[in-house]
Amino acid sequence: MANVVGAWTVTTDWGCDGSITGSFTQTFNADGTWTSSPFVHNGRWFQVEGIVAWTFSDVANLVYAANLSGSWMAGAQGYETAGGQKGCFGARRAGIPSAKAEVAAKAEKGAQDPSLGK
Repeated sequence: MANVVGAWTVTTDWGCDGSITGSFTQTFNADGTWTSSPFVHNGRWFQVEGIVAWTFSDVANLVYAANLSGSWMAGAQGYETAGGQKGCFGARRAGIPSAKAEVAAKAEKGAQDPSLGK
């Protein structure tokens, strides 16, 4: 069974319409915490076999959950509120080449934070 601990490149698609919102790096620590960059967030994660889920300490009601398979994971994210925004995402372990290298995060100052949606 794969373990999520380590750095991952996460690419989001808020709305699950096939348009990439952006990418960011998320690091899962062995103590059940995680951090992200360049958009700075943190929270708690847990894994049961091939399912990983995490919440944000600084963003109310936002939850991500994924199926983990080796160096890849895919899942859904959304806000646990009535009418809350939902989306899809994929992630690859840091150091694993992306399928489309030209799809890169634009973490310029003032860029939309892809982990939070629109």
